[in-house]
Amino acid sequence: MTLSELYRKARSDFRNAEIDSPQYDAMCLMEHFFGVNRAELVVSGDKSPKAELEAEFLAAVEKRSSGYPLQYILGEWTFMDIPLFVGEGVLVPRDDTEVLVREAIERIKGVENSKIIDLCSGSGAVAIALAKAYPKAEILAVELSDKAFTYLEKNIKCNACENIKAIKGDMFKLYEEFSDSEFDAVLSNPPYIKSDVIATLAKEVQHEPKLALDGGKDGMIFYNFIAENWKNKIKKNGFIGVEIGEDLTNEVVELFKKNNLEDIYVLKDMADLDRAVFGTVR
Repeated sequence: MTLSELYRKARSDFRNAEIDSPQYDAMCLMEHFFGVNRAELVVSGDKSPKAELEAEFLAAVEKRSSGYPLQYILGEWTFMDIPLFVGEGVLVPRDDTEVLVREAIERIKGVENSKIIDLCSGSGAVAIALAKAYPKAEILAVELSDKAFTYLEKNIKCNACENIKAIKGDMFKLYEEFSDSEFDAVLSNPPYIKSDVIATLAKEVQHEPKLALDGGKDGMIFYNFIAENWKNKIKKNGFIGVEIGEDLTNEVVELFKKNNLEDIYVLKDMADLDRAVFGTVR
């Protein structure tokens, strides 16, 4: 098959499989396997790739058509222009998380020698974005999963973030190892999907680690612990910032109020859905 024929097949298969962005996904795979972008495909579309490359491409098309995440096939994804390695066992970085990160970057501005901890760090998207914005900040990235921690370490190294320390540990136990009022900020994009909802999520999400999705029966396990325990580790005028599911806004805001956080506010994502909650320690 020619490159053009392979592209058209991929696009058609993705449409039939009801993939949300068939053209985009097909083009991503064309670039990944054959090194051609859309403009080059117009010029070189009549060429045929090597048989083994064609076979690998078609296998990837079949895999993607089954709902396997495009990001896992590519092996990397970009978050805020930051290249990150991803694969089975680590949550795929999503644009929605930019809401949390950009607000944290703005709030850290002017804080000298800031110390920040990112809980449930996964691929390291939040920690690395902060480290690049503030190379002099001390950032700790905490992750429990063995597989995710491997990606976290690799991404920190590949992005040359010497100001991040990766810590393999459980946020429900690790807080005891830190002093009160040690951090300027505690950030987290924790698991927040309600346990009985996970099975109803999109096919792509079903391939992502349940450990990074499951927030317990009410989706609140991680938020409860952060607000009740990690709050004590924050300096006066420091803050907590968490990503949320849009159905948990009221619960998280009330939780922050209950734990005496002040200046609490909610930020929306590009789809105008509630996506992050911030609160200040006074």
